[in-house]
Parts: sequence; structure tokens; C-alpha cells
Amino acid sequence: MQKTVPLSQEECLFSYRWLHSAFAKELTSPQLQALQTGQFAPFFAILTELGFQAPVADLQNEIAKLTAYDTPQLELAADFAQCFLLEGKLSALPYASAYLDERDLEQNLLKMDQWLSKFQLKINRLQKEPSDHLCVYLEVLIKLIETEQPCAIQQQFIQQQLLSWLPQWAKKLAQIKSTTTFYQVLSQLLLDLLQQKISES
Repeated sequence: MQKTVPLSQEECLFSYRWLHSAFAKELTSPQLQALQTGQFAPFFAILTELGFQAPVADLQNEIAKLTAYDTPQLELAADFAQCFLLEGKLSALPYASAYLDERDLEQNLLKMDQWLSKFQLKINRLQKEPSDHLCVYLEVLIKLIETEQPCAIQQQFIQQQLLSWLPQWAKKLAQIKSTTTFYQVLSQLLLDLLQQKISES
């Protein structure tokens, strides 16, 4: 990845909220329409200016390719299932427990529980949402930014809680043979954003 410029707090929040929504469940029709009609063009332009040219270009290429499908939303929904919802050998499960050994996972989740308690974030028990799902980590990261926790605290969270397993997840995701590589590209953008964040002085 080439040299990047730090994102502002607002840009960070927008980025992580959007990625959270993209990884939480299949894209809705309005979400997909927003991507296809250029509503995200200003955001993509900002990321490009800040040095994220490669993942943004890849993402825009994937969005452009979707026009070739009669039902792009269904294609992406099928890819979402292929990438994240099948059993462990067939999908890149977005859970820390799929990549960390028992000891590291225990330490990771203990820290997560502390943050969840601090921010009074509740896991969706009705949908059996595990506390080690990627989106739960992103919720905590968003809270760290919203509450203006020191940069060092945010970096420590990213380094210890996320980057301890996300690279393995992204690597496995890159090997999934889905119709599009939309989610593979999104995972790389997420990694690039996180790695840029921990490089800030």
C-alpha cells in the first residue's frame, strides 16, 4: 500500500460505519443503488486523495461489473452467503474464534467484554450474535472514535483486538471462489484503513 494521509474523525466514522453495515448482512436494494448511482463518489474521491487508490479502484471496478447482472442484489447476497455463512472450510467466517487459539481468544474476548461493558453495548442475543463477530469489534472501534478516546487507545484496540486475526480472515476470504470479489475487496479496504490508523504518530 502506498503512503496514506490520516483520515479525519468524521471520515473514520463514516468509513467504519459503512463497512460495519456492509459486513453485518446482505446489502439492501437502497444500499446497492447508492453505490451504483454514484452517491459514494465523493467519499471514494476523498479516500483516493488520502492514498487509498488501489482498494478504491478495485471496489469501483467491482461496482461497475455488477451492471452486467440482471439481479445484482441477488448475486451479492449469494456471494455474502458464500463468503461468510457456510461452514468453516467453505467460508471465511468473520469471527475471531475461527482464527485465534484458545488462549489468545480468551484474552481477546476478555478485553472485548470490558469495552462492551464500558460503552454499554449489548450483543443481539435474539439473533444469537456472538461477541467475536467482526461487526461487534467495529462497533467498539466506532465508540472509541465517537468518545474521542486517545489515539494510542484506538491503535492498541486495532492492533490487539482486530489485527491479531483479521489478516488471516482476509487471506482466507481472498481464496473464496464467489461470483464477484466485492467482499474480498471490501476486506482489503478495511485492512488498509486499520493499518493506516496504527501507523499514525
